[in-house]
Amino acid sequence: MKANGLCSRLRSKSSITILILFACCTLYFSLGSFIKRTDTDQRNVSQSRHYIDQEKSTRKCRFVFLDLGSNKGVQVRKVYEPWLYPKAPFLKYFDEYFGPVSRTYRRQDVCSFGFEANPRHMTRLKHIEKSYINKNLSVSFENYAVSNRTRDTITVYSETNFDLDWGAGILDTAINNKKNMTKYDVPTMDLADFIKTSIQPLRPDKVLMKMDIEGSEFIVLPHLYKHKLFCKNIITAMAIELHDWAKPSFNSSLTISSLTSLLQAQTCKPTLILNLDDETYNFDVDIQPDW
Repeated sequence: MKANGLCSRLRSKSSITILILFACCTLYFSLGSFIKRTDTDQRNVSQSRHYIDQEKSTRKCRFVFLDLGSNKGVQVRKVYEPWLYPKAPFLKYFDEYFGPVSRTYRRQDVCSFGFEANPRHMTRLKHIEKSYINKNLSVSFENYAVSNRTRDTITVYSETNFDLDWGAGILDTAINNKKNMTKYDVPTMDLADFIKTSIQPLRPDKVLMKMDIEGSEFIVLPHLYKHKLFCKNIITAMAIELHDWAKPSFNSSLTISSLTSLLQAQTCKPTLILNLDDETYNFDVDIQPDW
């Protein structure tokens, strides 16, 4: 009887030991699997962040500059060659929104889109465009009158004396010599449609816009507002020149102050209106093919 009891106790202890060993093994493998999964997840998150950071640093159009009323292309040139335009007021905003130019960073991730209604500027603008493209910069100039509709043809008026021809527009109000003024038939470009179809798909971090379109702003600004495009995540900031002499022709009472109030009343965070009118270097400087 004593022998049987001893055997029973030994079997009981063996069973408990086996159960403990089994539990320890199960816990060990479970922890190992958990640690491996956690390590894998962390690597995946790290890789995802790396790819996101890499995409941001290499994305061609991380930033966008919209130059509406390019004239001779001076403002676009200030983006990529600011050292040629010392103390120009726009430079500090390019630094703020796009980052300062350095030996290694020549704003290769800034895409500039320029529109100019006056066809007499296009030869020069296309020369600038080609020069920048050869430097792997993304620059485009097009001969369109910025408007609230597209594919229409509109008459654009300019000075006959090209030396006085700082702007061309759809009104002849600012033209001094009406008898000898020059007229051009120019296609229109719906700016709201361009922003929706050509800018937003680029997913830029910031969009900076300059508008100097000789009175057409009284058509275009209400059009952009109607299409809810004056949000900071769509147009980050804009510098606008309002031409008061054009207001009667468009029956407009728009001012920078009233426009600011309209934007502040929106549900989205509004586009910032910059207090800026940079008319420096109107005659521009020589185009330098090598820099």
